[in-house]
Amino acid sequence: KKLPSLIDAGLTHVNISLDTLHADKFTELTRRPAFSKVMQSIETACELLSNGEQGRVKINCVVMKDCNDKELQEFVLLTKRLPVDVRFIEWMPFNDNGWNSNRFVSYQEMLDQLVEPMGLERVSDGPNDTTKWWELPSSEQPQGRIGFITSMSNHFCNTCNRVRITADGQLKVCLFGSSEVSLRDALRRPDVTDVQMEKLIHYALSKKHYKLGGHGSAQGIANANDNRPMTLIGG
Repeated sequence: KKLPSLIDAGLTHVNISLDTLHADKFTELTRRPAFSKVMQSIETACELLSNGEQGRVKINCVVMKDCNDKELQEFVLLTKRLPVDVRFIEWMPFNDNGWNSNRFVSYQEMLDQLVEPMGLERVSDGPNDTTKWWELPSSEQPQGRIGFITSMSNHFCNTCNRVRITADGQLKVCLFGSSEVSLRDALRRPDVTDVQMEKLIHYALSKKHYKLGGHGSAQGIANANDNRPMTLIGG
């Protein structure tokens, strides 16, 4: 109900997390019986935001074995019905999220379910994109794309240009790294200059590891267990 006013204020894109298309499972995962409300919100967002352009509304789905890995084709079919991009995300280890390699579903395993059975076709990615993009064949008249975020099995660290600022003012130069630099504390100094802030940010970037925060693999990240939970990192 707040979407029209948010659009009036300048909102142009929306990312929505949705890990299942089954109402009973949605209630089990979220502890809220709100599946129909979420789907209605997605349809409204597509109606008000798409304007014939791809990428305005994205659904993010974290794929886990024995949870939602049998629903991938259902998610793909959403891109026929709605102008929405669906992104399948490999399950990533963060503190307190119970990551387990036995429930991990890789990019290749997802492709095996989708490419041949549904005829997905590879399309071009944007510069420094973190998503590998595919589409249903043109004969299916897709309105959106299918993306895969493959951080664990096929990382893209060498082209990643993302940094994050947490709600408490910490600069993270890698989602999987534990090192943080406090921009909040620096900005609270009355004598800090723009040049000093630039040097601080440059210092933080210079300490970025080659891949995966210096942990080498998904299991290495899980073993280190030295990062924040994703809820405290933010998107």
